[in-house]
Amino acid sequence: MHKDPDRLIVPDAALQAGVGGEMFDALLGHFSGGVEAGDLQPAMLESLRNEFDRSEFFGRDMRRLWAMLEVVVARSGRVPGAGREVLNLLNLACGYCEEGAVLSAYWGRGGGRVSQFAMDLRDAEIDKARRRYSATESLFRRAGVPPVRGRDGGASVEFVAGDASKLAGVGQIPANFDVVFIRHQNLWHDRPTWQRIFEFALARIADDGLLLITSYFDREHLLAMALLKALGGRVLVSERNPASRELDCAGKSIDRHVAAVVRS
Repeated sequence: MHKDPDRLIVPDAALQAGVGGEMFDALLGHFSGGVEAGDLQPAMLESLRNEFDRSEFFGRDMRRLWAMLEVVVARSGRVPGAGREVLNLLNLACGYCEEGAVLSAYWGRGGGRVSQFAMDLRDAEIDKARRRYSATESLFRRAGVPPVRGRDGGASVEFVAGDASKLAGVGQIPANFDVVFIRHQNLWHDRPTWQRIFEFALARIADDGLLLITSYFDREHLLAMALLKALGGRVLVSERNPASRELDCAGKSIDRHVAAVVRS
């Protein structure tokens, strides 16, 4: 499923060409429920690829994140959800969830089914996340790709506003997850809250699962790794993203570090 991790730390131009094409094919499979490129008319496929390349939703940051997931997951030695019909994924503290479709496509390559729950305490952020995912899906709808449905006919990504620690295991939300993903943790700003988030995340990883976490800052990432270890986690992999996009704040960049963590 995962490629040679050493090959994936590549110059940005090569990353755009290689990862972009792979991500497009995976997204096409995700949004169609299995339609392959060869099943679309060539002109329609070319138009869809061009729109994908221009789309703000799949810019360089998403390609870089995809490449880092390839590296970190491969080096972790874990294959979450192996042998199960559906991979359960929790996107925790997801914000407006730029990565929602990409995560489902990444874990669903090869025809695997992914049930993603994207959760945040803030209603406004979840509303943005729903609208963003819908706008992304519309790229494929306009090309005539039929909508994919998830488990029991529901949406393949469920956006939930609420406290994950109170909702997990209730209704359709699983009690445990094959993958828990936390993008851009913010430990500096509210350590007590993030400690509770980390505790919950570690407790809800399936036995063969992974907690994947990204950080903006070097120091904050080191603090997060130390806290996760203190809470009973074991850091399998932690990688600096060589293509991370620098932001205006000194020392801050997009997905600057990506780590894979399990329970000790």
